Amino acid sequence: MRSLRAPLANVLWYIIWLVLVIVCQRWEQLCISQTGLHTFMAASFLLVSILVLLIMSGRYHHEQKFFITFEDTWRNGVNSFFNIILLAILVLGCFMVLVSYLKAKSFFPSLTNPTDYLAYGQAAFWFDLLTSSLIIAIEQQYVCVGFFFNYFFLKNNLMSALGGIFLSGLVFGLLNMENLHFINLFVYCAIGWLLATVYLATQNFSLNLMLGVFVALMKVILI
Repeated sequence: MRSLRAPLANVLWYIIWLVLVIVCQRWEQLCISQTGLHTFMAASFLLVSILVLLIMSGRYHHEQKFFITFEDTWRNGVNSFFNIILLAILVLGCFMVLVSYLKAKSFFPSLTNPTDYLAYGQAAFWFDLLTSSLIIAIEQQYVCVGFFFNYFFLKNNLMSALGGIFLSGLVFGLLNMENLHFINLFVYCAIGWLLATVYLATQNFSLNLMLGVFVALMKVILI
């Protein structure tokens, strides 16, 4: 598979996308404090993050012209890979319910989320739920899967696939971990590894966007 540009240029572009996602993710967290939701911060976050998401989407679809000839749509993906998607949803759902149960029973204190936005009011909770699932989660999928596999690990062999899955999941884990602990990192890396595997198995990024939204909703509600 051919590369879009020189390797160094791919790395620089990837760093740009990664920094934008980190900034948006951190900005979303700053919109909420113990006093509740900051209206101005929330409005400015929505404006900038949606603009970033639109730029990422436009750039990704432009780059995809170099790689695929079939129609990469959600409907085609579900029709072609229904069993894979169903299995992925079941595995992700069961895994996140298990993690939530272990946290509730204090089996792993390191899994405890230090931030409970529901305690900061309904507005803060719904803002976090919607922005995390519809903006941050989608941006993360672009940087952890979409751009990642457009720029790196382009060889069609097993070692390239395994290396790509591992590093893609690691990036996802680092973006989502709530505190600096191996178990916390491993939980989200495992989710990222499954999402990367689904992408390589289906080559349909629309399905990853759907699964990313599902994971974000489960994370806010359960974890």
